[in-house]
Amino acid sequence: MLSPQKSHIKHRFADVDAKGNTLCKFMCQTYWATQFRAVRRAFLGEDKDEGFIQSLSVARTWDAQGGKSGAVFLKSADGRFVVKQITRTELQMFLDYAPAYFEYMAKHFFHGMETVLCKVVGVYTIGFQNRITNKRYMEQVVVMQNLFHERAITRVFDLKGSARSRYVRV
Repeated sequence: MLSPQKSHIKHRFADVDAKGNTLCKFMCQTYWATQFRAVRRAFLGEDKDEGFIQSLSVARTWDAQGGKSGAVFLKSADGRFVVKQITRTELQMFLDYAPAYFEYMAKHFFHGMETVLCKVVGVYTIGFQNRITNKRYMEQVVVMQNLFHERAITRVFDLKGSARSRYVRV
């Protein structure tokens, strides 16, 4: 988790027809792969990422009320994770800050430091190019724990410091 070595991995694969012609190209870039795997291992208590991948294999659009950014949210079908679309600027800010984030998480997981910070368990750029329609799609996402999973929540507060135009569910 504390390795300062960047471990970004880019996966590329394609869908091809029976003649070997490429129909669609897919790409997934995993940022800080080694460090996030350590975070998931500490947080989820699983040696392998199979459960994590299985959770994310079925995700549905989620109307996370109260946000003003207009970002798209998804929730894994089992409810354990939230996927949030982020801007390129937000991605770059996180990538720059990532070593400090991993240091903080290591203190939480291994030294008993208390935290109220939501656990980010992965940051990715995903995309595709359909060679038939030439449609392209690319977006950056962050995967984090769902704080409401298997909890009886009675009150929710927005802690950004402003009550203006904020929704509070009671």
